[in-house]
Amino acid sequence: MNTFLFILMLAVSAAVTSVFLHEMKCSLQGTDRSAKKLKNIRSLSRGAAIILIFIAAAEALGIIKCDTYNGAFTFLGAAAGLSFLICTLNKKKRSHTAVTAVKAILLASVLEVTLFNIPTFRMWFGNYGEMSFSASEIEASEADIREGSSDIAVVGSRSTVFTFENINEEITNVCVDIEFGSDTKAAKLYVDAMDVTRTTDYRLAIAENTLVKGKPHSNYTQIHLSGAVSNLRLSVMPLDNGIVYIKGITFNHQIPMDISWARFLLIVFGICFWHLMTQSKTMQRSFSKSGKLCRTAAVIITDIACFAAVMITFTKLDTTSITNIMQRKAGNQMTQELVEAFEHGSTHLLDAPKDELNSFDTPYDSDALDRENIPYNWDHVYYDNQYFSYYGIAPVVLVFLPYHLITGYFFPDAMAVLLFAIIGIVGLTKLYMEFLRKLFPKTPAGIAIAGLILIQTVSGVWFSIGRPQFYEIAMSAGFAALTWAVYFMLTANIIGTGKISLPRTAISSLIFAVAVLCRPTLVLYCITAALFMIYAMPRMNETPKKGGAKLFTAASSRYLFEFGIQYSQTINDFTKTQFHPRLSWVAIYNYFFNPPRFSATYPIVDTEFQFMSAGGYFYADLNSTRNTSGLFYLALPMFVYLLSGKALKNIRGRKNKLVKTAYVAIPCLIIPFGIVASVWESGYAVRYMADFAWQSLLGAYAVLFFIYSRLNDTTKKKLVFRFMWFSVMWGLVVAGVQEFNQAFRYDVYTRDFPEMAYEVQRMFAFWT
Repeated sequence: MNTFLFILMLAVSAAVTSVFLHEMKCSLQGTDRSAKKLKNIRSLSRGAAIILIFIAAAEALGIIKCDTYNGAFTFLGAAAGLSFLICTLNKKKRSHTAVTAVKAILLASVLEVTLFNIPTFRMWFGNYGEMSFSASEIEASEADIREGSSDIAVVGSRSTVFTFENINEEITNVCVDIEFGSDTKAAKLYVDAMDVTRTTDYRLAIAENTLVKGKPHSNYTQIHLSGAVSNLRLSVMPLDNGIVYIKGITFNHQIPMDISWARFLLIVFGICFWHLMTQSKTMQRSFSKSGKLCRTAAVIITDIACFAAVMITFTKLDTTSITNIMQRKAGNQMTQELVEAFEHGSTHLLDAPKDELNSFDTPYDSDALDRENIPYNWDHVYYDNQYFSYYGIAPVVLVFLPYHLITGYFFPDAMAVLLFAIIGIVGLTKLYMEFLRKLFPKTPAGIAIAGLILIQTVSGVWFSIGRPQFYEIAMSAGFAALTWAVYFMLTANIIGTGKISLPRTAISSLIFAVAVLCRPTLVLYCITAALFMIYAMPRMNETPKKGGAKLFTAASSRYLFEFGIQYSQTINDFTKTQFHPRLSWVAIYNYFFNPPRFSATYPIVDTEFQFMSAGGYFYADLNSTRNTSGLFYLALPMFVYLLSGKALKNIRGRKNKLVKTAYVAIPCLIIPFGIVASVWESGYAVRYMADFAWQSLLGAYAVLFFIYSRLNDTTKKKLVFRFMWFSVMWGLVVAGVQEFNQAFRYDVYTRDFPEMAYEVQRMFAFWT
């Protein structure tokens, strides 16, 4: 009966959406006469859509329950309702994009409940008898019985084995009725089997699965064996020494549906975006003539990015109570130790080194310190028998210190990273829009919007949001300050033409100084900006000498002293390390050129870190964070740098070529590669992407947009549109999945988020 209702629901939903689609096409073509002949059908479709919406609401509210097709009625009703809404709104302003949206909804909804849930339909084709066993009926080895019930308790790292003999039936799947302990999130299941092709010995681990708390669909494990199965042996082990309770085991129960709204929305977005990029005349209009459209798109994209940052942060926090989050009584080196030092008027940290450390011969050799059991503070700067902090003081002075003085609590790491990330995300949008307005106003709106989506996706700050801890505070703070510093530099007309704005130059200079006080590495961008400001002196209205003095005063406000990392007590004794170019090449390859690797299991998209046969010590932070693909593979427009020679040929005048080359090459190529090469000493950490990712991509955009502005061939222009569409979709999947995996890791190093890993696995490997 449930199957019949599902087929009926699918057929009605598809038919209703098809009628809406036909009606919209007729309206666009102006064939109202033929549309009137379908008046009764249209009325019937609207009525059916309303009924589907009510059915969807009933299932969502729990009035209608259907275990096998769980969520399908809600999904199909919502798809029909959304098509109905688009059709109704389209009557006022007829749009080809609306027609494409309904097409996309029809295609994506049908695929979602058919192909993407193909395991549900396996038992439609065959005669499989369902077999259920309660806990009391199961033969289990090394099992404990749950007190007060017959449930079998599986505890710690011990595997409990369940044996089923003389089954002599075809088996399509195994369903484990499992209950998880309060602190247990997942358990592993391994299946050994004998079938007609192997009758005397078990085929070991012919199937394995991760059973995830809160994900009932994960309780099912598919089996594909030959003919009748004689014996099965199941091994269950909770992860991380947890505890699970086995209530029963069932064979050949129809696998329920598992609807992925994220997959549905990605397909609909991809199709609609493709139409806009290739067919919409509005998207082909220049950025300068599509101001309202581009501003609206920028606001939506930025809001979505900020919302995603908030959701990731609060999902990772152990509590969603903002009061509890903000009332931290302890902090770290930045949020507490530096705060307390400043409150006491001290430039060094208050915690004094022990006498054993002060008298030790090699105080920067952490292995020797550990071997001799000499206490020391990890990743602190040790100098002149005092502890200092290498990390920038700007976040401390601007946020952490005032917060502690006002509230008495220490600012939480996660909220600090979130605060700076959101400021930076907004700043990145502002500078990107100003970059287009000032330098490339003729860029088509579609390409401009695609560029914003991609640069926000691969900005690098998502790796800090994904692991909002001590180290990521400095990264996100530097990201926030640098984006706004560049924005004010662009609005001050330092680059390009126009009257120089001294107030905005001063603001830009001040924020550049803050950026360096957040993250000392950013001083290279700061110096470059100062050179650009000095070069802009002749364009001032005042005399060059007077104007230059003012501008240099504004620009020079950023110079500061950097306390060297060489005195850190950390992974290596930096006072004795030697530079070898091969170590820099390791960093350059992994940050820029390491390609992604695809698989059918979580994390679906990842990258194997390459040590390039360095023959020396190169630290890679892979235990606490993942690595990621090279930037050229995360953001495909980076490959446009290969066409830089063609772009230069279209620039007239030797001086003009040199100036434009400097504007792009220095901040977008030379400095990023220099920053990456310099990590040979401190090692690889994915969070460093925020130091150079968006900067490098912005330079690639400059080359791409300039080349596009010189194109006259319509076919080549269309290819650029298609390339940008593909780059966005590629970036959302390849970069997006790796950033998601950084936030919600599930691997040999950490098993904190098996439910997130399961969602990604199901989204792409839908056949599992």
